[in-house]
Amino acid sequence: MNRVRAGYAMVRNPVCRTVVHRVPLTPQDVDMFVFVSKDPHPAVPHIGELRDMGYEMSFQVTVNPYGRDLEPNVPDCGDVADSVKEISRLLGKERVVWRYDPVVFSEKYNIDFHRESFGRLAGELDGSVERCVFSFLDVYDKHLPLFSSGRLRMVTDEERILFMRTAVPLAREHGISMSLCCGSGDYSSLGVESRPCFDPRDLRRWGIPYEMQSVPVRAGCGCAKSIDIGAYDTCRHDCIYCYANRAASSARSNRTYDPGSEMLCGSVGPDDDIVAIRGRKSARLSDFS
Repeated sequence: MNRVRAGYAMVRNPVCRTVVHRVPLTPQDVDMFVFVSKDPHPAVPHIGELRDMGYEMSFQVTVNPYGRDLEPNVPDCGDVADSVKEISRLLGKERVVWRYDPVVFSEKYNIDFHRESFGRLAGELDGSVERCVFSFLDVYDKHLPLFSSGRLRMVTDEERILFMRTAVPLAREHGISMSLCCGSGDYSSLGVESRPCFDPRDLRRWGIPYEMQSVPVRAGCGCAKSIDIGAYDTCRHDCIYCYANRAASSARSNRTYDPGSEMLCGSVGPDDDIVAIRGRKSARLSDFS
């Protein structure tokens, strides 16, 4: 919120570490804030201020039912669901997407677990969301030790189909559609849409201007173009399947977060090369009304 009030944020390039981007955050430059989180509770008290300042916003919130063996420091899913319901009350259910992500299968987390847990969460979120985005576990090199120890394993094609056949009617019962992001294959016959997380159709519906990505972030991605002001190795949830945390948990826990810094995490150094992200050339039509 300090960065929003200041009207800009400094963002370190994740590849070229000496390059820092100055991203404008004024209401004239921001078409929409998209908050992606497993714990949106800290943002809820600021929604009113953001709206009063003239910002559009939406939320994508992961509500998973897993235990501490997979998600050691994520808040209880019931508490996260309560935050989703509060955000929906403030912004409308079309502005909140429920993420059930990733879908993990193991001896403990089998189809019976997903049937009970997904159905329970769908009932809890009935009337608060319109859509559930899900995806299956992606495998990265960092996961290989977890595979060898048996804590994670690949999801089979049969399990993918079985999950969709199980989850779709449960979601539909509560007025929730199911969509798969970056999925390979057509599962429309199972009631699953292939639909981007940050869907241009939603932006058109809300009257929010957007551009498409010239180069997709990942294969199959159809999300509208956006600028990410987050940073790797900053989350303390310690989910074992996460790809965005590469540093050890102890290293992340010892990081100092300075609310007065120009960056969300870290600070600008004397040898950094500052590159300004160009703001909007002209005002939006709504700025004249």
